[in-house]
Amino acid sequence: MMHPFVTFWVRALQWSTLGVLLFTLGCRDEALLPPEPTGGALFARYVAIGNSITAGYQSGGINATLQQQAYPVLLAQAMGTPFNLPLLRDPGCPPPLTNVLTGQRLGGLPSDFCAYRQTPPPRILNNVAVPGAKVLDVLTNLGEGTSANTLTLLLLGGRTQLEAAAQARPTFVSVWIGNNDVLGAALAGTTSLITPVNHFQQRYTQMLSELQAMGVQGGLLIGVANVTVIPHFSPGIAYAQAKQAGAFPPTFQVAENCATTGATALVPFSYGFGTLLAQAARGQSVTLDCVNDPRLLSPEETAVIIQTVQQYNSFIQQQAGRLGWAYLDPNVRLSELRAQGQVPIFPNVTSSEPFGPYFSLDGVHPSSAAHRLIAQEAAAAINAAYGTNLQVP
Repeated sequence: MMHPFVTFWVRALQWSTLGVLLFTLGCRDEALLPPEPTGGALFARYVAIGNSITAGYQSGGINATLQQQAYPVLLAQAMGTPFNLPLLRDPGCPPPLTNVLTGQRLGGLPSDFCAYRQTPPPRILNNVAVPGAKVLDVLTNLGEGTSANTLTLLLLGGRTQLEAAAQARPTFVSVWIGNNDVLGAALAGTTSLITPVNHFQQRYTQMLSELQAMGVQGGLLIGVANVTVIPHFSPGIAYAQAKQAGAFPPTFQVAENCATTGATALVPFSYGFGTLLAQAARGQSVTLDCVNDPRLLSPEETAVIIQTVQQYNSFIQQQAGRLGWAYLDPNVRLSELRAQGQVPIFPNVTSSEPFGPYFSLDGVHPSSAAHRLIAQEAAAAINAAYGTNLQVP
């Protein structure tokens, strides 16, 4: 039997050891836990899901500089929360355009050049967006209809956006997905490539269910942009007027129907300038026909795309309301900018900003100035929904 005096000191030593251990663990836990974000606990772990816009793609390319100018980065800064990016090496993958007419890219490199990802990559990613992604691609990288590409592997290591998001254990998410579900159709001049509304809704619902299963506490859903009003598309009448003003060489002819029955047909810049004008500049005789050319969007096809976008967005807004999340319609500000002449209907190729100050050199993706505007609009929508006070300067 232990002497009472010895027992006292053994117990005292045990309690003091336990106290030191608890104190040490307490200090250790405090050191490991990140400080609460200045925007509040809701934003402790923010994850952005999306496509090329969310990833930071501009001017037909993407690199670390552009990734760091994307709207989710600005939002994370306003939230005061850490935000890890899968940064790509400069000059990019591919390098962004520096001249829209010649197709010259940063560093004089070709469009198929890829500088790969910086190493070591972050273990946890907060921006999991992938250029080219449709709503289906958030769910899976395999199977028919997916758009998995080189950047899917480089940015996410082959994971899906939801798989990468789950590893970050998000408390708050932003989702901007769906533009590519109509953009490919617009660029190709055929509505057959549109993701059917019922398929879009099913996949979007599945995505939201999986996000909820992760324990997400709040979110922002951004609607699909009306791709028919981005400056990459110009009406036939604009080409007719440019031809009359002497903007094109003699080898580039514009059919009379571009000023009449084809006046509202939409001509993609990649076709009107990238194909036809490039051929004309090499001495080949070409004619832009605004009625019979299948690569243009007819007024009827444009109407189908607009209606589809409206149906997508009505559903997205309903889902935001159901979940109590914030919703942002990007078309409100886009329409305002177009009405103000900030989004031109025809590119000014002699300007350093041929598509205006809010679109990059591909006429499709927002410029850095637009990303700041998007972040400001997003912050306002979040503040309205959650009573927060996020400020994006």
